[in-house]
Amino acid sequence: MANRRLLLALLLAAIPAQGLRAATPAPDQTLDATIAAALAHAPALAEARAHEAEARARLAEARAEGNPSLSADGSYGAGRIDNGGFFGFTAAATTPLSLRAGAELPLYAGGRTATAISGARSGVTAAGDQTAQTRLAVVVEAVSTYVEVISARRLDARYRRLVDELAEVERQADLRFRTGEIPASDLATARARHAEGLAGLAQASGRLASAEAHFARLTGAVPAALAPLPPPPLVPASLDEASARAMAANPALKAAMAAGDAARANGRAARAESLPTVGAFAEATRMRDEFFPGYRADAVTVGVRGHWTLWAGGRTAAKIHEADAAEDASEARTRAVREALQGEIIDAWSAIHTAAALASASDQRLLAATEALRSTRLEARVGAAPTLAVLDAEREAIAAEAAAIDAAGQRLVAAWKLDALIGDDLP
Repeated sequence: MANRRLLLALLLAAIPAQGLRAATPAPDQTLDATIAAALAHAPALAEARAHEAEARARLAEARAEGNPSLSADGSYGAGRIDNGGFFGFTAAATTPLSLRAGAELPLYAGGRTATAISGARSGVTAAGDQTAQTRLAVVVEAVSTYVEVISARRLDARYRRLVDELAEVERQADLRFRTGEIPASDLATARARHAEGLAGLAQASGRLASAEAHFARLTGAVPAALAPLPPPPLVPASLDEASARAMAANPALKAAMAAGDAARANGRAARAESLPTVGAFAEATRMRDEFFPGYRADAVTVGVRGHWTLWAGGRTAAKIHEADAAEDASEARTRAVREALQGEIIDAWSAIHTAAALASASDQRLLAATEALRSTRLEARVGAAPTLAVLDAEREAIAAEAAAIDAAGQRLVAAWKLDALIGDDLP
């Protein structure tokens, strides 16, 4: 009996523990998890990676141009040859057979193969840098969306509480108006404040719906509970350092420079079109019944074959002019990217410091507004302040909280944008 009681006690003790473990809430989704989901889901990143694979395939194709080639062809049929008695051959049925096998090795291509490989290699570099740029853009968008969802949720919750309070104020004002305690103007003011709160809630709800929809499109899943905003990432100590690092490692600039290298390689390839090509070859042939009944011929040939287009009617010159124009365009594009990057670095650097100052001021404003709301509520309880004064203080506290939330989010997003511009390997 004692053993049974002990077993029953242990079972009863285990049941609440299991219930507690089952009720443990799932951890909130972090910013790093959101970034990982966005990177896994982003179609733009998948497209960029596919273009990178395409560029690698073009490089392999260019390298293969310098390899030997093997070919074989043949034919077999049934027919009849009538030479009209020429050489004494009479008409007869034949089974013509023709087989040929050959191999060729390029010896000299006027630089075509080398320039093709150089251009394709630059294309691979440009595609890889473009993939990195797309990845950073997705990361920054994920951070911005994460911030927006958190901000929108907090504002929506705050406005919902305010609307509930305003509805109660309006109800009490209506009762007091009916008993003659307050004039009609106070009742109208309460109703106006309630309507104003509903309008604010509508805006907050619309902002939240838009933010969550954007989050779902970006990550492929509806946002669950999100962890609080993490601190901003580390940024360079000075604008000059940020600019120098960006000019050395920004993926967009590196992609433009690699595209310029590819354009110069294409120019060299166009000029190589006017040079001869030389290759070694070996061929073996077998023929039967080809020209007259009983004809037989077997041959093996080894030698060198060359080709040189002495005049192409202006085609080569046109290709060279086209390549030169493309090279000029790529150089101009690189300058434009470099100048735009310099401006973006200055903007991002200024945005970080502006957001930091704004966040500090917004935090001070929020503390003051919160204290004012607390004091006004205490005064209203003892009759020293009207209820509408409490609502005004509540409205000011909401505005201060919204400003503080937006400032903190702007500071975080600005830091991530700057890190993306300087090419840091973000998670």
